[in-house]
Amino acid sequence: MATRNKKSPDNTRKPNRKPIYLKVALALISLLAVLLVTQRPASTQEQSQDLTARDTMQIEMMDGVEVVAREAIVRFNTPRLELQRHLNHAISMVNASGHRAIGPAGLDIFHFRSKDMDTRALVDLLSRLPGVMYAQPNYVVRTQLTPNDTRFGEMWGLNNTGQVVGGQTGIAGADISAVSAWDVSTGSSSTVVGVIDTGVDYNHPDLAANIWSAPAAFSVTVGGQTINCPAGSHGFNAINNTCNPLDDNNHGTHTSGTIGATGNNGSGVVGVNWNTRIMGLKFLSASGSGNTADAIECIDFAIQAKARFGAQANVRILSNSWGGGGFSQALLDAINRANSNNMLFVAAAGNNNSNNDTTAFFPANYDAPNVVSVAATDNRDAKSSFSNFGATTVDLGAPGTNILSTVRNGGFSVFSGTSMATPHVSGAAALVLSRCNLTTAELKSNLLNNVDPVSSLSGRTVTGGRLNVDKAIRACSGGGNQPVTIFFDNFEANQGWVTNPNGTDTATTGQWERGVPEATSSSGPKQLGTTVSGVNDLVTGRLAGASVGANDIDGGVTSIRSPLITLTQGGGNNFTLTFSYYLAHLSNSSPADFFRVSIVVGNTVTPVFEELGAATNDNAAWATATVNLSQFAGQTIRILIEAADEGGPSLVEAGVDDVRITRQ
Repeated sequence: MATRNKKSPDNTRKPNRKPIYLKVALALISLLAVLLVTQRPASTQEQSQDLTARDTMQIEMMDGVEVVAREAIVRFNTPRLELQRHLNHAISMVNASGHRAIGPAGLDIFHFRSKDMDTRALVDLLSRLPGVMYAQPNYVVRTQLTPNDTRFGEMWGLNNTGQVVGGQTGIAGADISAVSAWDVSTGSSSTVVGVIDTGVDYNHPDLAANIWSAPAAFSVTVGGQTINCPAGSHGFNAINNTCNPLDDNNHGTHTSGTIGATGNNGSGVVGVNWNTRIMGLKFLSASGSGNTADAIECIDFAIQAKARFGAQANVRILSNSWGGGGFSQALLDAINRANSNNMLFVAAAGNNNSNNDTTAFFPANYDAPNVVSVAATDNRDAKSSFSNFGATTVDLGAPGTNILSTVRNGGFSVFSGTSMATPHVSGAAALVLSRCNLTTAELKSNLLNNVDPVSSLSGRTVTGGRLNVDKAIRACSGGGNQPVTIFFDNFEANQGWVTNPNGTDTATTGQWERGVPEATSSSGPKQLGTTVSGVNDLVTGRLAGASVGANDIDGGVTSIRSPLITLTQGGGNNFTLTFSYYLAHLSNSSPADFFRVSIVVGNTVTPVFEELGAATNDNAAWATATVNLSQFAGQTIRILIEAADEGGPSLVEAGVDDVRITRQ
């Protein structure tokens, strides 16, 4: 179960992406316009100028794919005499700023734009309206999705066009096929990559948006010592036992940039993931050296942070661009602990041009199920001259010669080494997880089973190939098919949620209800008067009352339960629950106060998400939570949402919006 003490500002932060516009031949537009005008009944020819004559479009990311903001394509399936009535109803329900008929006459396909609904809410609402056969986003299409980062053309490892790098002309396509993979996904902030290295420059303009931040103050115990980490800290420094992993070397910042430099922000470089979260785990000093004990502490920190915050510190990959020394049972034990906590351990094969089958190089040579050992290749798909190899001990190759990435103080530089190859694989693992719900074993198999065979690695690596992230992500995501929404509620209509369903609630005020919320404020906002989409949400006492706290939760627990939802298998068995929420309180709160989400099957109640109160002033701000429901596949469930003021006379408010379950 995911548990949090307070909200993280990173939950709602999105990377700064500037639109890349699709140009369509004018002749095609003219032909389509003629068809529409000449073949449509007058009642369906209304066309607003912003739909038909625009030169620009606003773009949103939806499930890792670009869509036109606030737009949808809808097909009606209704008798001709009923079409106009259903069309008018749809226009009213979505607060349409424009609509037009598209496609051949008789198919009744329309293009909608809403004034105020985001794309996901718009599609979900339209799909539920009477007379609608289907509703889908208006996808942004391109020849290939390429970022506008100014130095992307130098990043041959992601997109090799045959450019000259380091004096050597490359071979087009000798790369990890990132551009094609980005047509499927550009990453997700729900996956955290722990970079065990020299630290990370978390202030770098091309990294800051993708750095993990602790959602609340917390403590860990490493090396027998309790380390207290403040909210907003970005990882761990094992050298001085603090929670400040600021890089003082450049190496860790460089590897971090390959994993997740912010994409499409109009400057610098781009990572394999445009959007991710990087946790800095520093054990290497300014000189680039470190020791096994500190490496173990970094692994243990990541495990404890994940246990503490759950989905808010979902460390799935540990990236390790380092090595040396002899066999350490203690380090192997730590790597196995990481495996038990569902973490892939990606490691550099070494830079000695030696055979790891005969001369072991650690940690890449550890025989643990979660270890992936990475060799380096150049821009002609040759094994890099320095790279170690091993037919049974090195798994695959990845670009590692003349790699451009971020360095400290906002800079960029070119480095070479298996250290540079490793984050390509770590980043690819994170990108795959942004679309596919895989265990660590499945993730490793996915990466190794979808390489590009290259002769330079044949007989020198386990797979005989170089990383191909496009093959990997399409192999597990069904070629880029979108997750299917099987339940959605933004509370604009009554879908049958029941307050106090068991008759056991103890709250005397502030009970859950669906409605238009009124804002309240005390030392900052405590109940939001705005929703995520539409005008309604679920809120604990929607009215502000005569005074602050008049309608907050008092006296105990309030609960509300969803209608029945069947997690039907078929077309995918991975189920994900997402919802927007807030829990707000004054400093007179305590951990006895809580916000909790559970899944109810029959009489069994399973908590899946929880946020606790604290003796701090925590203002209301919408956050997004994601919960894996695959354990309930094939069952009929209800969602139970609870909030409580159990800590005495404290002020506690909560809200929920946009509850969604998808299957993939």
